[in-house]
Amino acid sequence: MIYQHRLITARTGKLEKRHKHFQSVAMAALDEHGSTLAGAWEIWIGPDAGSGIWQLREHESLATWEKHREKAMGDAVLRRNQDKALYPALDFVETSILRLTDFSPKFQTSWPEIQDVRGRPRGFIEQRFLTFKPATVDRHHELSAARVMPALERGGGKLLAFFDTVIGPGTTNTGSHRSVELRWFPDMADWQAWREVQDLDPGLAQLVKDEWLKTMERIDSVILRPMDYSRIR
Repeated sequence: MIYQHRLITARTGKLEKRHKHFQSVAMAALDEHGSTLAGAWEIWIGPDAGSGIWQLREHESLATWEKHREKAMGDAVLRRNQDKALYPALDFVETSILRLTDFSPKFQTSWPEIQDVRGRPRGFIEQRFLTFKPATVDRHHELSAARVMPALERGGGKLLAFFDTVIGPGTTNTGSHRSVELRWFPDMADWQAWREVQDLDPGLAQLVKDEWLKTMERIDSVILRPMDYSRIR
């Protein structure tokens, strides 16, 4: 599987208009064209809080992703509605293609219908972007799989998935230098408790300082709140 990871930004109060249009027009049409919307999360804390939304859409392969794009572009009704109502409400759209790493937890591949998830409890997701220094990706992944990830599982945070970028920011001809981590929490109190557990672990702090951070160019993090139509919630 591959995953289309998309940031949609609608500032100056236009996000609500975008939400309504997407649910009434675009969501069903895009699903019919051969992909599954796994996650849709509004930025709660971080850059573009209150005006940005991240989506994760599942595709079987790069070939099926391309067919999906062709079908959407050839859908005259969808394009007419997008041009008329959706695009004037948007400020920015950025898309990348992700693939699960070998050490990622097993990711869900069977999804409920959207009408079956509406109204169900929602937690919070911390989404981290890890950008690596040249020639350090393998070392980072080795450290993460063997030592960092097991330590971070303490304290209540559930790692949902760990992706490498296949197409988009952080990619070169020789591979990916940016990963995306998704971690789920029941609520913000659990997220804070999880952070405090890590702060009280001197072994983890030393490992991060002496080895893990040396692979990093930068780390960016946002807290996300699932939309009511998000399957991952």
